[in-house]
Amino acid sequence: MQENDIMTVQEVAQQYKVSERTVRNWIEKEGLVAFPIGKRGYRITKSDLLAFVEARKIRPSQDTEREG
Repeated sequence: MQENDIMTVQEVAQQYKVSERTVRNWIEKEGLVAFPIGKRGYRITKSDLLAFVEARKIRPSQDTEREG
């Protein structure tokens, strides 16, 4: 794993255009894998972040695809 494969809460928030609180909620309540740094800090690997996002993507149902 390289240093640039690890992101801070702030970097994740900026990349996904959400608040840092939202990223912390993802970690603390929704299962985004992260490792703690100090009392309130976290680090997230890019692979864990991508897996989290992929698992939450909304995919069109077959009914929706037929209507379009």
